[in-house]
Amino acid sequence: MTARPVPLDVEPSVMYAVMTAQPLDAEDLIPPPSPELLQHYGSSEFALRRLRSRPHQRLILRQAPLENVAFVTRDARIDALLLAEEQDGVVIDLSVPRIVEQRSDEVSLAHATQWYTVSYGELSAGRLSTVGLASFGLPEIVVAGVDESAHPMFSAVLAGFVHRLLAEWPAKDPVGRATVTLRDIAYGLGDAEAASTPRDRLIEVDVAYDAAPNLLIVTLDGDPAASLFAP
Repeated sequence: MTARPVPLDVEPSVMYAVMTAQPLDAEDLIPPPSPELLQHYGSSEFALRRLRSRPHQRLILRQAPLENVAFVTRDARIDALLLAEEQDGVVIDLSVPRIVEQRSDEVSLAHATQWYTVSYGELSAGRLSTVGLASFGLPEIVVAGVDESAHPMFSAVLAGFVHRLLAEWPAKDPVGRATVTLRDIAYGLGDAEAASTPRDRLIEVDVAYDAAPNLLIVTLDGDPAASLFAP
Protein backbone atom coordinates (compact mmCIF):
# COMPACT_ATOMS: atom_id res chain seq x y z
CA MET A 1 0.00 0.00 0.00
CA THR A 2 1.32 3.45 -0.93
CA ALA A 3 2.10 5.63 2.09
CA ARG A 4 -0.05 8.71 2.57
CA PRO A 5 1.95 11.47 4.27
CA VAL A 6 -0.94 13.86 4.94
CA PRO A 7 -2.93 12.72 8.02
CA LEU A 8 -6.44 11.40 7.56
CA ASP A 9 -7.26 11.10 11.27
CA VAL A 10 -8.66 14.62 11.55
CA GLU A 11 -12.11 15.91 12.46
CA PRO A 12 -12.60 19.10 10.47
CA SER A 13 -15.27 21.59 11.41
CA VAL A 14 -16.58 24.81 9.97
CA MET A 15 -18.28 27.64 11.82
CA TYR A 16 -20.19 30.66 10.53
CA ALA A 17 -21.65 33.57 12.46
CA VAL A 18 -24.79 35.08 10.96
CA MET A 19 -25.01 38.65 12.28
CA THR A 20 -28.44 40.33 12.23
CA ALA A 21 -29.96 43.65 13.25
CA GLN A 22 -32.74 41.97 15.24
CA PRO A 23 -32.34 38.96 17.54
CA LEU A 24 -33.54 35.60 16.26
CA ASP A 25 -35.38 33.09 18.43
CA ALA A 26 -32.06 31.96 19.94
CA GLU A 27 -28.83 33.91 20.19
CA ASP A 28 -25.22 32.79 20.52
CA LEU A 29 -22.66 34.77 22.46
CA ILE A 30 -19.26 34.14 20.89
CA PRO A 31 -17.51 37.50 20.40
CA PRO A 32 -17.09 38.15 16.67
CA PRO A 33 -13.63 38.90 15.27
CA SER A 34 -12.50 42.51 15.44
CA PRO A 35 -13.05 44.76 12.41
CA GLU A 36 -9.27 45.08 12.09
CA LEU A 37 -8.86 41.29 11.86
CA LEU A 38 -11.70 40.95 9.37
CA GLN A 39 -10.20 43.69 7.23
CA HIS A 40 -6.76 42.04 7.43
CA TYR A 41 -8.19 38.88 5.90
CA GLY A 42 -9.87 40.68 3.03
CA SER A 43 -13.27 41.91 4.20
CA SER A 44 -14.37 45.04 2.36
CA GLU A 45 -15.16 48.35 3.99
CA PHE A 46 -18.74 48.08 2.69
CA ALA A 47 -19.20 44.72 4.42
CA LEU A 48 -17.68 46.08 7.63
CA ARG A 49 -20.10 49.02 7.61
CA ARG A 50 -23.04 46.61 7.28
CA LEU A 51 -21.68 44.53 10.15
CA ARG A 52 -21.63 47.51 12.55
CA SER A 53 -25.44 47.69 12.56
CA ARG A 54 -25.95 43.95 13.08
CA PRO A 55 -25.00 43.04 16.66
CA HIS A 56 -27.04 39.86 17.09
CA GLN A 57 -25.58 36.46 16.30
CA ARG A 58 -26.58 32.95 15.26
CA LEU A 59 -23.86 30.32 14.89
CA ILE A 60 -23.85 27.57 12.31
CA LEU A 61 -21.38 24.80 13.19
CA ARG A 62 -20.87 21.64 11.16
CA GLN A 63 -18.53 18.66 11.41
CA ALA A 64 -18.13 15.85 8.92
CA PRO A 65 -16.00 12.83 8.10
CA LEU A 66 -13.33 13.55 5.51
CA GLU A 67 -15.12 11.73 2.69
CA ASN A 68 -18.03 14.21 2.96
CA VAL A 69 -16.24 17.29 4.25
CA ALA A 70 -16.29 19.32 1.03
CA PHE A 71 -20.05 19.00 0.58
CA VAL A 72 -20.81 19.60 4.27
CA THR A 73 -18.60 22.70 4.22
CA ARG A 74 -20.29 23.97 1.06
CA ASP A 75 -23.79 23.35 2.43
CA ALA A 76 -22.98 25.03 5.75
CA ARG A 77 -22.00 28.20 3.89
CA ILE A 78 -25.14 28.07 1.75
CA ASP A 79 -27.32 27.64 4.86
CA ALA A 80 -25.60 30.59 6.56
CA LEU A 81 -26.05 32.81 3.51
CA LEU A 82 -29.70 31.79 3.08
CA LEU A 83 -30.40 32.77 6.69
CA ALA A 84 -28.56 36.05 6.19
CA GLU A 85 -30.54 36.76 3.02
CA GLU A 86 -33.80 36.16 4.89
CA GLN A 87 -32.77 38.44 7.76
CA ASP A 88 -30.71 41.07 5.88
CA GLY A 89 -27.72 39.78 7.80
CA VAL A 90 -23.97 39.46 7.41
CA VAL A 91 -22.09 36.13 7.41
CA ILE A 92 -18.65 35.76 8.98
CA ASP A 93 -16.54 32.72 8.16
CA LEU A 94 -14.94 32.20 11.56
CA SER A 95 -12.39 29.75 10.16
CA VAL A 96 -10.48 32.49 8.31
CA PRO A 97 -11.95 34.91 9.64
CA ARG A 98 -13.56 37.14 7.03
CA ILE A 99 -16.98 38.32 5.92
CA VAL A 100 -18.51 36.14 3.19
CA GLU A 101 -19.35 38.55 0.40
CA GLN A 102 -21.34 36.41 -2.00
CA ARG A 103 -24.88 35.18 -2.51
CA SER A 104 -26.03 31.68 -1.63
CA ASP A 105 -26.39 30.81 -5.33
CA GLU A 106 -22.77 31.80 -5.99
CA VAL A 107 -21.18 29.27 -3.64
CA SER A 108 -18.98 26.83 -5.54
CA LEU A 109 -16.32 24.32 -4.51
CA ALA A 110 -14.71 24.84 -7.92
CA HIS A 111 -14.12 28.53 -7.14
CA ALA A 112 -11.19 27.86 -4.81
CA THR A 113 -10.58 31.42 -3.62
CA GLN A 114 -13.99 31.37 -1.91
CA TRP A 115 -12.50 28.98 0.64
CA TYR A 116 -9.20 30.52 1.67
CA THR A 117 -7.36 33.79 1.80
CA VAL A 118 -3.70 34.45 1.05
CA SER A 119 -1.31 35.76 3.67
CA TYR A 120 1.49 37.97 2.32
CA GLY A 121 3.27 38.34 5.65
CA GLU A 122 6.35 36.47 4.40
CA LEU A 123 6.31 37.71 0.82
CA SER A 124 9.67 39.46 1.24
CA ALA A 125 11.12 36.03 2.08
CA GLY A 126 9.55 34.51 -1.05
CA ARG A 127 6.58 32.79 0.63
CA LEU A 128 2.81 32.96 0.30
CA SER A 129 0.50 31.01 2.58
CA THR A 130 -3.17 30.11 2.84
CA VAL A 131 -5.62 30.53 5.69
CA GLY A 132 -8.86 28.53 5.61
CA LEU A 133 -8.09 25.06 4.24
CA ALA A 134 -8.15 23.51 7.70
CA SER A 135 -11.97 23.48 7.37
CA PHE A 136 -11.50 20.73 4.78
CA GLY A 137 -9.18 18.71 7.02
CA LEU A 138 -6.22 19.85 4.92
CA PRO A 139 -2.93 21.38 5.98
CA GLU A 140 -2.53 25.01 5.06
CA ILE A 141 -0.30 25.65 2.03
CA VAL A 142 2.95 27.58 1.76
CA VAL A 143 4.13 28.49 -1.74
CA ALA A 144 7.93 28.73 -1.63
CA GLY A 145 10.30 30.46 -4.02
CA VAL A 146 7.89 33.28 -4.87
CA ASP A 147 9.23 36.12 -7.01
CA GLU A 148 8.01 39.13 -5.04
CA SER A 149 7.76 41.31 -8.17
CA ALA A 150 5.49 38.72 -9.85
CA HIS A 151 3.56 37.41 -6.86
CA PRO A 152 0.09 37.72 -8.51
CA MET A 153 1.10 34.97 -10.94
CA PHE A 154 2.14 32.71 -8.07
CA SER A 155 -1.16 33.48 -6.32
CA ALA A 156 -2.98 32.50 -9.50
CA VAL A 157 -1.14 29.15 -9.66
CA LEU A 158 -2.04 28.65 -6.00
CA ALA A 159 -5.72 29.15 -6.85
CA GLY A 160 -5.47 26.56 -9.60
CA PHE A 161 -3.70 24.11 -7.33
CA VAL A 162 -6.32 24.51 -4.58
CA HIS A 163 -9.08 24.00 -7.16
CA ARG A 164 -7.53 20.63 -8.01
CA LEU A 165 -6.80 19.84 -4.37
CA LEU A 166 -10.40 20.33 -3.22
CA ALA A 167 -11.67 18.17 -6.08
CA GLU A 168 -9.28 15.29 -5.30
CA TRP A 169 -9.15 15.35 -1.48
CA PRO A 170 -9.25 13.02 0.43
CA ALA A 171 -9.27 10.30 -2.25
CA LYS A 172 -5.81 11.37 -3.40
CA ASP A 173 -2.91 12.43 -1.20
CA PRO A 174 -1.52 15.74 -2.49
CA VAL A 175 2.18 15.00 -1.88
CA GLY A 176 4.30 14.56 -5.01
CA ARG A 177 4.17 16.13 -8.45
CA ALA A 178 1.08 17.88 -9.74
CA THR A 179 0.13 19.74 -12.88
CA VAL A 180 -1.78 23.03 -12.79
CA THR A 181 -3.37 24.16 -16.04
CA LEU A 182 -4.62 27.54 -17.11
CA ARG A 183 -8.14 26.08 -16.91
CA ASP A 184 -7.54 25.04 -13.27
CA ILE A 185 -6.52 28.62 -12.54
CA ALA A 186 -9.61 30.02 -14.25
CA TYR A 187 -11.87 27.77 -12.18
CA GLY A 188 -9.95 28.55 -9.01
CA LEU A 189 -10.32 32.30 -9.56
CA GLY A 190 -14.02 32.02 -10.42
CA ASP A 191 -13.72 32.97 -14.10
CA ALA A 192 -17.09 32.63 -15.82
CA GLU A 193 -15.29 31.41 -18.96
CA ALA A 194 -13.32 28.71 -17.12
CA ALA A 195 -14.91 25.81 -19.02
CA SER A 196 -13.55 27.14 -22.32
CA THR A 197 -10.12 28.16 -21.02
CA PRO A 198 -7.28 26.17 -22.67
CA ARG A 199 -5.77 23.23 -20.81
CA ASP A 200 -2.59 23.03 -22.88
CA ARG A 201 -0.90 25.83 -20.93
CA LEU A 202 0.35 24.33 -17.70
CA ILE A 203 3.01 24.31 -15.03
CA GLU A 204 4.18 21.49 -12.79
CA VAL A 205 4.51 21.91 -9.05
CA ASP A 206 6.23 19.86 -6.40
CA VAL A 207 4.25 19.27 -3.19
CA ALA A 208 5.93 18.22 0.07
CA TYR A 209 4.45 17.73 3.53
CA ASP A 210 6.07 19.26 6.63
CA ALA A 211 4.58 17.39 9.57
CA ALA A 212 5.80 19.54 12.45
CA PRO A 213 3.85 22.68 11.47
CA ASN A 214 1.35 20.61 9.41
CA LEU A 215 1.94 22.43 6.12
CA LEU A 216 1.98 21.57 2.45
CA ILE A 217 5.02 23.17 0.81
CA VAL A 218 4.41 23.92 -2.88
CA THR A 219 7.24 24.85 -5.23
CA LEU A 220 6.67 25.80 -8.85
CA ASP A 221 8.78 24.03 -11.47
CA GLY A 222 9.53 26.94 -13.76
CA ASP A 223 8.39 30.47 -14.44
CA PRO A 224 4.60 30.89 -14.42
CA ALA A 225 4.86 33.92 -16.68
CA ALA A 226 6.53 31.87 -19.40
CA SER A 227 4.60 28.63 -18.84
CA LEU A 228 1.11 30.07 -18.46
CA PHE A 229 0.78 33.71 -19.31
CA ALA A 230 3.21 34.49 -22.15
CA PRO A 231 1.53 35.61 -25.38
